Amino acid sequence: METYDVKEFWKFDLRVGLVKNAEKIKRTRKLIKLIVDFGKEERTIVTGIADQYSPEDLEGKKFIFVLNLKPKEFSGVKSQGMLIVAESEDGKVYLIPVPDEVPVGTKVW
Repeated sequence: METYDVKEFWKFDLRVGLVKNAEKIKRTRKLIKLIVDFGKEERTIVTGIADQYSPEDLEGKKFIFVLNLKPKEFSGVKSQGMLIVAESEDGKVYLIPVPDEVPVGTKVW
């Protein structure tokens, strides 16, 4: 396993976000478009987990997101961040929910 100085980790802006809306992106197998509330702003984030989760599994729940990645377009939708999930060696994806009492926009470290 490659190791990094902790200073590299601190470059990432990880925040708690609340998924306000989630919808499958048409004509794709894995993509879900999320509208996520971070308190001071809302962002569109595309995640590739629709083969294992439905939009209803995400909507109304809090998760951890990386916010300071360069925007990337997926099937015509610009993604402004990334959902953090866990993935087992066999490819099973696990959502990592955040407790209700954690405020939206809270920094994660």
